[in-house]
Amino acid sequence: MPYINIMSLVEERKIDNQNENTFEEVITHITKLNLYSNNYKKPLLILGPSGVGKDTLIEKLKKKYPNVFFKFPSYTTRKRRPKEIEGVDYFYISEKEFKEMESQGKLFGVKNYNNNLYASNKSKLKEFIDNGDKIIILNYNIETANSIQKDFDFNFVAILPPSEGELRNRLVNRGDKPEDIENRMETSIKEIRLITEAKYIKFRFVNNEINTCLEKLENHIKELYPEFF
Repeated sequence: MPYINIMSLVEERKIDNQNENTFEEVITHITKLNLYSNNYKKPLLILGPSGVGKDTLIEKLKKKYPNVFFKFPSYTTRKRRPKEIEGVDYFYISEKEFKEMESQGKLFGVKNYNNNLYASNKSKLKEFIDNGDKIIILNYNIETANSIQKDFDFNFVAILPPSEGELRNRLVNRGDKPEDIENRMETSIKEIRLITEAKYIKFRFVNNEINTCLEKLENHIKELYPEFF
């Protein structure tokens, strides 16, 4: 943050003896500038249980502001699909490479889904943070957030369902198998409890309706990163 001459700002705002609140307003303005400067490089980590609508919200943000958001890609051992792009959708690596990086402590958020491995790379995330000119947006579960929140400085936002019943309905409507729904519900209930207990998560939005939730999330992001809008 560059040096700010307080009196210069005061003079620009034409302080006079009749405006007793102006100096206080300038101090408030400087505080906000520092807040924005601190937020500038912070990635935005959106978390919440499966089926709550995180991916939909992120895609809508990316579509509306294609030059503002960059979703940080994970590493995977899954084969690249025809329309997927290396370094945009995922970084595609072999299981041997994955295991080597995991053993060296380079990965976080490791998970196995349908016999394919997924994780994120710590040094790659730092590289994107240092060199990026967009808001880096990530989507992790609460366990991963808990494990890395001391290693990286994030802006955390949690998306929660209006009720357990509604969350179950969303999993049913998106076509999940009955046995998967029960497993996801058990995990989701645990995640919701952990999210509500996590003191470092300052902002939580209930997704009653996707467009209403998007508007609230968008307004919050604009407050965090005003220089991008």
